[in-house]
Amino acid sequence: MEINRITTGITGLDKLVGGGFPKGYSILVSGAPGTGKSIFGLGYLYAGAREDQKGIYISLLQKTSDLLDQAGMFGWNFRSYMGEGKIEMLEVDTTQFDISKLLNAVKKGGYERVVIDSLSHISLHPIPWQDISITYSAIRDIEAIIPDPKHPLVASRILTETFLTKLKKIGTTSIIISESGDIRNFEMDTLPESLTDGVLNLRYELTGPVKGRNLVIKKMRATKHSEVIHPIEFVEGLGIKVLEP
Repeated sequence: MEINRITTGITGLDKLVGGGFPKGYSILVSGAPGTGKSIFGLGYLYAGAREDQKGIYISLLQKTSDLLDQAGMFGWNFRSYMGEGKIEMLEVDTTQFDISKLLNAVKKGGYERVVIDSLSHISLHPIPWQDISITYSAIRDIEAIIPDPKHPLVASRILTETFLTKLKKIGTTSIIISESGDIRNFEMDTLPESLTDGVLNLRYELTGPVKGRNLVIKKMRATKHSEVIHPIEFVEGLGIKVLEP
């Protein structure tokens, strides 16, 4: 069966993931600070706007003005597309935001592309335990990990699982940005990578055979993808460019 795909917006990446991201997928983009995660997300939205695909960047970490400055460094005229209603930049107060309202904003806006920056601000958001709906799978996993079901780690897992599940049901193709510290938690079963359809890791190695900036495609469902480490570089007018190893 042929899969409907959309361009990633990252030069050199489409051919490594079967022609683009499968439509409706949620893609986890992880990496340490400074590895290019925000640029990845901005480039993804900009590519969509050029193809008349409406997108939104939901930032729980950076100010919109800072993100627009980053985009401007690559010659991307985000303000023009914002004026046309093709891109929305939503800056969210992490001390007051409501997850349900975020999901409703995505649904009502009819966005085809969504960037969430960053996942840690969703998973660590304080929420009353009684407001969390526990799914069967969550209960099963919780019992195997932590005896106390009200442990903060458990609440974080359930909240994040609920958010990603509901986001996927909306039908958008989403980039979920995560700091590398979050990935260590994922590996401790706070959030299994199975909750997302794809996992990309951006790295900056100071030593060794893959010294420099690089990208690894760890997972992409229903897709034959590259399994090697690819060097990347930042190019004016393009953003991130993925190179051959």
